[in-house]
Amino acid sequence: MSFVDPSDLGLLPTFRRLLRLWRDQWRLGVFGLACSLAYTLISTAIPVLIQQAIDRSIVHHAQPLWPYLAIIAGLAALRAVVNFNRRYATARIGVRIEARMRELLYQAYLRYPRGFYDRHPTGQVLSRATNDLYPIRYFIGWGFVQGMQSLMMITAAAVVLTVVDARLALYTAVAMPPITVLALRFARRVAPISRQVQERKGDVTEAADEAVVGIEMVQTFGREDDVRGRFGEKAEGVRSTVLRQAGVESRHLPGLYYLPALSIAAVLFFGGRQVIGGHLSIGQFVLFETLLLQLVWPLEALGWITNLAQRALASAGRSFAWLEGIEALPEPARPRRLPAGRLDVRFERVSFAYGGEADVLHDLDLTIEPGEIVAVCGPTGAGKTSLLNLLPRFYDPTAGRVRLGGVDARDVPIAELRASVALVTQRPVLFSVPLRENLTAGREEADWDEVLAACRAAGVDSFGPSLPEGYETLIGERGVNLSGGQRQRVALARALVTGARVVVLDDPLSAVDTFTERQLVARLRPALAGRTVLVATQRLSTVWIADRAVVLLDGRIVESGRPAELVRAGGPFATLFGDEVVAA
Repeated sequence: MSFVDPSDLGLLPTFRRLLRLWRDQWRLGVFGLACSLAYTLISTAIPVLIQQAIDRSIVHHAQPLWPYLAIIAGLAALRAVVNFNRRYATARIGVRIEARMRELLYQAYLRYPRGFYDRHPTGQVLSRATNDLYPIRYFIGWGFVQGMQSLMMITAAAVVLTVVDARLALYTAVAMPPITVLALRFARRVAPISRQVQERKGDVTEAADEAVVGIEMVQTFGREDDVRGRFGEKAEGVRSTVLRQAGVESRHLPGLYYLPALSIAAVLFFGGRQVIGGHLSIGQFVLFETLLLQLVWPLEALGWITNLAQRALASAGRSFAWLEGIEALPEPARPRRLPAGRLDVRFERVSFAYGGEADVLHDLDLTIEPGEIVAVCGPTGAGKTSLLNLLPRFYDPTAGRVRLGGVDARDVPIAELRASVALVTQRPVLFSVPLRENLTAGREEADWDEVLAACRAAGVDSFGPSLPEGYETLIGERGVNLSGGQRQRVALARALVTGARVVVLDDPLSAVDTFTERQLVARLRPALAGRTVLVATQRLSTVWIADRAVVLLDGRIVESGRPAELVRAGGPFATLFGDEVVAA
């Protein structure tokens, strides 16, 4: 399974995927392009009417002037309405595509396995769903259609000018070759820098996220200066890269803005001579100048839009690389259902390694009978958490298989598997919702009496009712307004409420004091009756909840038996717990 993504998909593949998203908004897109076409036709018609008014009404007095003025005023008003509708339509396209890409990324994040998050910093993950989408919205919602409109304006003006005076029109095109060369050179230079800018912004988001999430440790150990220095280093990376981008822009954009003035100068010189020589009317001369003045912004916009396009393509390339370059955890080709009733759990010759590193688990065999509680003990780094994470398929074993009720976990639909396996981690995550919703997060339809029973078993009843609003109290981000032990008890109650047939507990009482732990162990054992339980712990007082304990050392089981028997045996189990065994 691939977790390492390419930097981006390349310009052409990215552009094709953006067009695919744009086509999903084809009605608004067609409306926006139709408005652009109407705007172009009106903008071209107004100078033609001005030319007719000058030549026929002002110079030759062949026709009254007021009809031309009325028509020009009406067309100008209509152009304003058309321009409003074009801008509104294209802005909606940009916002919708941004929202769709954010939705796709978020859905992908929910599908990706844990290995993806092991390899990608949180800041980069957040950046691709936030910073990287703004340039895309700006280009799609403004730059793309504006670029199409600019091309329409240039084409329409070229046709009109050629019809009026082909030779003079050729003089006005003097600026087009250098504009094209400069725009292409600018695009080539700015593209790689734009990608680097987005990467550096992701680094800044990562540094900020680490500081905020770990603020307690930062302040406790006085690491403010180190964190500030690291953030400053990342921010300096953004600053220097943005300045490089600004340097490229400053060397190219002024030229793109200046070159259109050459066309105006050419008309003034050559057109003025033709007017003096009687080969060009005053109205036609004004027509040339008016159209060229109208073309100044479209010609300048091509350079600006090129810049926007490079930024958008760089951002979209990074986002699409994660949407298409990362494999989600595969669903079974031929799904099997778990049997009804209690489930046994079997680890059969299981080996596991993180992303090609050395094995954490080695050829491990372990059976947990239906309704049995088994404690997995061992020193830090023995592989306890890795073993537990295989049950809900956060990872798949690199060798061997995990069976539940005789069915390979990889053959069970992921949703069904995880509905049957409840997990409590050492550092549980609570949501920023009321306590009641946190308790029922795994089973929203649970009866409140069941929830209260789970709260009594997990010890939530000792503090839940005394909160400011009881079970309706809003829990802060990551459970910040609860202690570590309280968060663990809420997570235990949440797991019990799910009714899952298999319960996985990863050091679930590590933040609870010894006295409270003894009380909870006495309550939890009857609450877990009938469920198959695998609990990893480094505390002997928690081990007593188990029917059987196994000792894991360097990814292998080195001892197994009832806790009391292992204490008397004086082997690795007794050595592991040392003074706790003596006290027991």
